[in-house]
Amino acid sequence: MRGRTVGFGAAPSGPPHWRPGTPLGRSWGLYGAVNHAAAFRFLPEGPRLRLVREVLRPCGAWWLKSRVHGLVPVLAGQRIIRAEADGGGVKLLTADKRGCERTVEADHVLAATGCRPRLEALGFLSPELRAGLVRTGGFPRLAKDFGSSVPGLYFTGLPAAATSGPVLRFVCGTRFASPRLAVAVSQYVGRLSR
Repeated sequence: MRGRTVGFGAAPSGPPHWRPGTPLGRSWGLYGAVNHAAAFRFLPEGPRLRLVREVLRPCGAWWLKSRVHGLVPVLAGQRIIRAEADGGGVKLLTADKRGCERTVEADHVLAATGCRPRLEALGFLSPELRAGLVRTGGFPRLAKDFGSSVPGLYFTGLPAAATSGPVLRFVCGTRFASPRLAVAVSQYVGRLSR
């Protein structure tokens, strides 16, 4: 992993609960992100992007900690330079921040490489189409109906997080996004068929 340590979430607290529960955990902030995603777009751009980066950062579930620590070798502070099949396993070449290389042989590799919005990586969109997208911090700038600056091109999931909040990074965000997106697309298609 590139980071120095594996992060794990905190175990749920016992009752009584003074913070509201959400599909993402117990917190007033998460309650706002899940239940008021429509208001997220009215925050200034800087705080919106910071919240998308920082709310519920990647981490393992609390119950996984005892199943990993001391049982699964974790190489911290490494980046993968090369990976190749080696018999029935995998051989990796990694390097640390100083450039010191290391060869790792394993049966399996889990490469959780992180996810950053990079519209250039969407090869199914033509370069001309991607060039027409207005962006906010690498994310496409979207209207409240998830429409982009390119008519008829809509985004949801991680690319929509800078507009509607970190809940869009999770499956539970579909409860907010899907009805709005369905209405927008059906209206757009209706305008085209007139």
